[in-house]
Amino acid sequence: MTIRRTEGPKPTIRPTAASEAQSKTAAKPATIAPNIIKDGFGPAAKTTDLARAEKSLKPLPPPVGRLSLDSREAQTAIQTSLAHLSPSTQSSIRNPGIVGGVQFPAYTPKSVERDSLGMTHVRLDRQHEGVKVFGEQVVTHLDSEGKLKSTTGDQSEIPAGLGTQKPKVTHSQAMDIALKEFNGKPDRQPNSERVIYKDISGEYHSAYRVEVTNVDGTDNPRKMNYLVDANTGKLFEQFNAIDGYARQHGASHGHSHAHGADHADHAHGADHADHAHGADHAHGAAATPAEIKASATPKAEIADLATVTSKVNVTQDGTVDQLKLDLDIDHTFKGDLSVTLTSPSGKSETVHNRTGGSADHVKGSFDLSGFAGESAKGEWTLSVKDNARRDTGTLNGWGLTITPKAGEPNEPGTGEKVADDTSMYSGKVALDTKQQADGTYTLEDGTRGDGVATYDAMNRERASGQTPIKDDNNVWGEPTDPERNKAAVDAHYGGQMMYDFMKDVLGRDSIDGAGEKLVSYVHVSNNYVNAYWDGEKMSYGDGDGRNSGPLTALDIAGHEIAHGLTERTAGLIYRGESGGLNEAMSDIMGAGLEWYASQKNPDVKFNWTVGETAWTPTNGDDTDGLRYMDDPTKDNYSIDNFKNYPKQTEVHGSSGIANNAFYLLTNGGTNRTSGIEVKDAIGMDKGLKIYYRALAHYMTPSTTFAQARTATINAATDLYGADSTEVAKVKESWTAVGVN
Repeated sequence: MTIRRTEGPKPTIRPTAASEAQSKTAAKPATIAPNIIKDGFGPAAKTTDLARAEKSLKPLPPPVGRLSLDSREAQTAIQTSLAHLSPSTQSSIRNPGIVGGVQFPAYTPKSVERDSLGMTHVRLDRQHEGVKVFGEQVVTHLDSEGKLKSTTGDQSEIPAGLGTQKPKVTHSQAMDIALKEFNGKPDRQPNSERVIYKDISGEYHSAYRVEVTNVDGTDNPRKMNYLVDANTGKLFEQFNAIDGYARQHGASHGHSHAHGADHADHAHGADHADHAHGADHAHGAAATPAEIKASATPKAEIADLATVTSKVNVTQDGTVDQLKLDLDIDHTFKGDLSVTLTSPSGKSETVHNRTGGSADHVKGSFDLSGFAGESAKGEWTLSVKDNARRDTGTLNGWGLTITPKAGEPNEPGTGEKVADDTSMYSGKVALDTKQQADGTYTLEDGTRGDGVATYDAMNRERASGQTPIKDDNNVWGEPTDPERNKAAVDAHYGGQMMYDFMKDVLGRDSIDGAGEKLVSYVHVSNNYVNAYWDGEKMSYGDGDGRNSGPLTALDIAGHEIAHGLTERTAGLIYRGESGGLNEAMSDIMGAGLEWYASQKNPDVKFNWTVGETAWTPTNGDDTDGLRYMDDPTKDNYSIDNFKNYPKQTEVHGSSGIANNAFYLLTNGGTNRTSGIEVKDAIGMDKGLKIYYRALAHYMTPSTTFAQARTATINAATDLYGADSTEVAKVKESWTAVGVN
């Protein structure tokens, strides 16, 4: 699902707060008297040094992830972006942003995100004369210094007057046209918005986008979008913005030829004990989590006015609950020193800031509670700066003692949760849950972002409310447990693992980059053979027991939640080439989730077949899936090469183009249609990072396959360099599937 009416706020332009340069007024003495008094009550000879040091302090960089549009960092990035963008509307007036004396913004900020490379990406919805341009965005890319590096998106010229001229067709009339075409009863109030629309020939029109929805009690949920000419009432196009997971009409069970050795075992994964993330209530033994320790003994000289840095690398996973820093610094005037610890995410805490006057040395343990909630894994940096002349010292050594949150992973085999929950498709898993006042447990996890929750839809056609799924002893999926709990275990596990996958592999805090809560509903309707993302939550049907079991398999969960990721980033419109890319990104992220889980649990066997564990459960063939990324043509429906796109433009069928490009990039192989082979693949981790970065920062709602090629090349260039093997393989893989 890709289209939601999300209108960003009007651009708020704040003046950049320029720091005023201050001249040094204190003259240095010609000679420096010996500092004889060392008891702390002597002359304050170093006050000037302290003042200068304080003035030189730089603010911490903004955090990685989505920034608040109202924040100073976001406003500065928006200002910089708008200053480099000029309205590209075709007009005879001197300033096309002003019509009839009214100033119309050409762009409306939608999101600002800062990535791990220090780059900032500003996503702007395009407007024309006060009217949103359907499906068109511009993304500006700023380097680590805040300077514009490049721009992505459509800036085609739009004729003047399309936004200001009064339409001949009213909103009500446009909705009537859409409702007639919908040919059914909507279950939600239809809505419409005025837009500027570009047709297939590239001509712009005044139009309405009307959305009509019916998802209740239907095997094919619909959120239909109709683009209606605002002057003639002509229907330009229509598309369904909700993805469903039923097999597409015309697709068949896989070909009879062998699927390859890597497809021999398709049991999906369970969460392995040494990677189970922290829960409100750990399963099994409630052991105190083992401490994570790291230390260094650099024996580094601290010279006058110099900075010494030392690094330690923490290899264990875990979220910091408590952190103790042990310092062993010899120095003859500790008041000269400032000591800072920086976490892998870039967060810094000052340990010692020029206190203690003339006393010697900085030694002892320091409690740094400010790092609570940070990831322990990665490189930690200690910086020791001498801010004044004459006294010197040595950084002998330092160490970290990290206590992870209860139930958090640390060293394998010590204090981790026990994977004692039994899923339908993913073996033994360790779920994070919540204990209620009555002593029962519910599938509500408060340890990941804003939460992961799974509720019972009670077989209603519309999933709503918060009907809890309960267990008495927090061991889920036991033979004596209610039958309804089984599918819920898989859905909850899928939500938790998808959050972890996004955080650990993609470097993203949930689908919105800011910890958005992931909500799933199981037992939607009766005998419902479908699962879908509706813009807010996941809905899983129980299947009919013949075509499918409950649609809660791991890669299905990843696929559908990834529609939310796409919606919150590029917003790829669910039709045409952008729709095929939308589906492919979900297949890719679903496969990525399965790959991620397979590294943590021996029960998980990663493969390139989509949804096979839940699909046709009675036929005994676990390779019988919905799609095949290694050879999309296996289903007799999908295409694997752009040369066949005119023959298959339906979004599930055309997804095979990008699916196979990703497969060739990460795994290597030969495209069946072109016969072009890609050798020396780059692997899943790099491939996923490239495609995610392209989706989040270089694609827009109307991105085509050719533009997706460019987007992934740009992403790979950012990550690995323009002359890297990774960039070369990205190009080769797209060429193999006919996209140049």
